[in-house]
Amino acid sequence: MVSTEKKVIAERWFNEYFTKGNLDVLDELTTQDFIYHSRNGDNSKVKMKEFMKWYRAVFHDDEWVLEDLIEQGNKLVVRYTGWMTYKGGWFNIPSENQRVKETGIMIFIFHEGKVKELWCENSDAAILYELGALTKNAHTVF
Repeated sequence: MVSTEKKVIAERWFNEYFTKGNLDVLDELTTQDFIYHSRNGDNSKVKMKEFMKWYRAVFHDDEWVLEDLIEQGNKLVVRYTGWMTYKGGWFNIPSENQRVKETGIMIFIFHEGKVKELWCENSDAAILYELGALTKNAHTVF
């Protein structure tokens, strides 16, 4: 069973940070030394806030579903699905107000009731494909 405290933090992460673009919620939900681990290296809250400013400029009308929540010790794993509308500004892809779908998994690591670390794997390539930035039928889908 997932603890209520961790579930509420994950829900606020998606509902307030992603959907509303509330940058202040990061200060409430994360430790002072919070680190986001990404394929581009480790990032701080400052970088997460910069990302959100870009994200809000590129996507809107977000809807998120937390599909699975798995808790083990100080970790909470969240498998999610999201839908958002693209409004332009990503790799010079023209905007057609296109609705796209993202799936991913986040691993929240907690310390004293706040998020200390975050790992995320998501489907950015699938979004680029949906937007027409990747060549269709250029590979076999299994």
